[in-house]
Amino acid sequence: MKLYDLFNKKTFKIEPGLERIKAACRELGNPQDKLNCILIAGTNGKGSTSAFLESLFRYHGLKTGLFTSPHLVKENERWQINKKPISDGLLGEYIKLLEPYIQKFNLTYFEASTLLTFKHFADSNVDVAILEVGLGGRWDATNVVYPRLSVITNVALDHTHMLGNTLDQIAFEKTGITRENVPVVVGSNQKEILNWLEKRNVKEQYIAERDFLYESLNLQRFNYKFKETAFTQLQSGLIGYHQHTNAATALTAFLVYSEKYDIPFEREKVYEAIKSAKWPGRFDIVSKNPTVILDGAHNPHALETLYETVKAAYPDRGIITVFSGMKDKDLEKNLDIVKKHSREVIITKIPVSRGLTKDDVNEETYIPDLQQALNVAKSKLGSDDILLITGSLYLVGEAKKILD
Repeated sequence: MKLYDLFNKKTFKIEPGLERIKAACRELGNPQDKLNCILIAGTNGKGSTSAFLESLFRYHGLKTGLFTSPHLVKENERWQINKKPISDGLLGEYIKLLEPYIQKFNLTYFEASTLLTFKHFADSNVDVAILEVGLGGRWDATNVVYPRLSVITNVALDHTHMLGNTLDQIAFEKTGITRENVPVVVGSNQKEILNWLEKRNVKEQYIAERDFLYESLNLQRFNYKFKETAFTQLQSGLIGYHQHTNAATALTAFLVYSEKYDIPFEREKVYEAIKSAKWPGRFDIVSKNPTVILDGAHNPHALETLYETVKAAYPDRGIITVFSGMKDKDLEKNLDIVKKHSREVIITKIPVSRGLTKDDVNEETYIPDLQQALNVAKSKLGSDDILLITGSLYLVGEAKKILD
C-alpha cells in the first residue's frame, strides 16, 4: 500500500494553514519535538542542497533522516534514513497507524507525508532530520517544527499563483521558516531575502558571497572559504556550476551546526561527503551512447541554468529535448527557453491532473505517450546530439522507469 492510495488521486490538493497538521501532531504526541530538525526552503536547489547536507552529516557518523518531495520512481524515496528509503512493509505499517489521524483532521497528502516523517524519524531516533520544505515556507506543513537551523537556497518566480508575483512576496513566504534566535544560511545574496530576514529580526545570518565564499574551477571542482576554514579543490558529486552554490550552502550549514552543537568535523570526510553526494533526476546522465540526460528543471531560472550546464559540459553538440510539465507553471516562458536552446522539441504528457495537454501547447509537436515520444526523439538523434528530458520531476520519474 502507498500513502497516496488514501487520497483518491487528490495528491496535489493544497490548503494553506498549519492548524490541521498541528492538531494531528498534538494527538500523536508531538513526535516532531523529539527531532533535531533542519528546514531547507527555496525556489531551486532544495533537493541538491539537502543531499549534500545529508551526506556531510552521515559521513561524520550521525544517523540522518531525509524528507524530500516529490519522489521519482517509488513513493518510499520521500522518507530516507541514512540514505535508505523506507521499506514497503514499514511504510504500510505507518499508513495503517496514521490513517485515523489523516481522516480525523482531513490532512492533505503533503501534510500526511510530513506527519509520517515526524513519526518515522522520531521512532528511529535519528540524530538530525533534514526536511525539504514542500511549497513556500510560512504555511508549509514542515514549518510546525522549531528548527535547529534554517536554510534558504534562493528565490525565483515559481508557484506565483500561491506565493505571489514578485520576488519580495516569494521571499516573505520562504523566510517564514526562520526564527529570531535560530541561525539561517542563505545560498543567494538577494536583497529580497535579506530585507525579510531583517524584518523578521533573524539575528544570526550566513549569506553567500558575504559570509561564505566559493570559486568554481570547472563543472565539478570548486574552492570554498568560511571564517577561518578553507577547502581547495572540493569535487562535487553533482555536475554544474550551480551545484557549487548548493554544496557551499550545505557545507556552511553543516559547519554552523557542527560548531553550535559541538560536532567536530574532519577535513577528509568533508571531501568524501561532497564528492559522494548523489541526487537522482538532477543532471542525471543515464546513458552515454547516445548521451541521455534527465533533469527536473521546471521553471525559467532552473531551465536556463540546465541548458548552460549542458552546453558547458558538451560544447557544440545539438540538443533534442523531450519536455513536459505542469500547466500552472509559466509554460510560455519555459517553452521559449527550451526552444531557444534545442534543435528540436517534442512535448509529451505526464500522468498527473495538472499535467499539460495538447490544448496547452497549440502548434508544438505533441506525442502524449512518453514511450513513443522517447522513441521518436531517439530516431532524430544525430551522432553528436544529446537527448535531454526535462520540465518536471514527474516526467523525469516516468522516463526513468522506462529507461531503466
